[in-house]
Amino acid sequence: MIFFFKFQFFRLFNKYLLAIWIVFCPVIASALGVDGTAMEGVELYQKQKYNQASKKFYKAHQEKPNDPKISYNLGNSLYKQGDYEKALQNYSRLIEQKPDSSMNQNTNYNMGNVLFRMNKLEESIVAYKKALELDPSDMDSKFNLEFVREQIKKKKKKQNQDKSKKNKEGQKNSSEKKKKGNDKERQSNKKTKENTPSNKEPPNHKKKQNQNNPAKKTETASGKMTKEEAEQRLSVLTEDLKQFQRKQALEMKSLFTYQGNDW
Repeated sequence: MIFFFKFQFFRLFNKYLLAIWIVFCPVIASALGVDGTAMEGVELYQKQKYNQASKKFYKAHQEKPNDPKISYNLGNSLYKQGDYEKALQNYSRLIEQKPDSSMNQNTNYNMGNVLFRMNKLEESIVAYKKALELDPSDMDSKFNLEFVREQIKKKKKKQNQDKSKKNKEGQKNSSEKKKKGNDKERQSNKKTKENTPSNKEPPNHKKKQNQNNPAKKTETASGKMTKEEAEQRLSVLTEDLKQFQRKQALEMKSLFTYQGNDW
């Protein structure tokens, strides 16, 4: 039982690696035997001399522009050089030539590989689906199709995570900015309040005035006078008393004074 699971695991693992390899390796078609230039291109392609192979396929294509196999191999050699735009153009032109079903199926499969390389994942899925429509038993197209779908899911998941992270950071920054603004406003209001004179007098204002001016005190509800005022009043009373006494003395003296003629 354990051996069976190990076998299945390695089978799936190898299949996964094979699919990745397939994504990077387009299927090449054999050129017509009578076309020596195209055959030279195939031999150079198999030796991984893709630049030289492309030149041979270009030359063969000029001689036979409607030969689908030459257009197909030219697209593959351009793909191997990393010139995906031109490779895609050759594949698209080949499909317009309406090749046989097998060539059409391989072309759509290779278009899926090119589009995957160009990071056009949605379009690559369309190409793999077309390849499967022409050959439902093509396991390579099925595996590559699922592989690209997984890449799209991962990409969308990452985008959502980045978006969520960005929103959280934006909310945090907004909250901090708002808090700083409120703190700044409170500090500004505090300074304004400190610098603005109040219309209300302190409760001890009048009391402090009296303390600051003791010489101006007068009789209050308690009836008390200052020492200077008491001495002044006492002096006035004493002078009045003296005048009254002198008046009294003069009046008494006139009573005992003889008024009239001598006898």
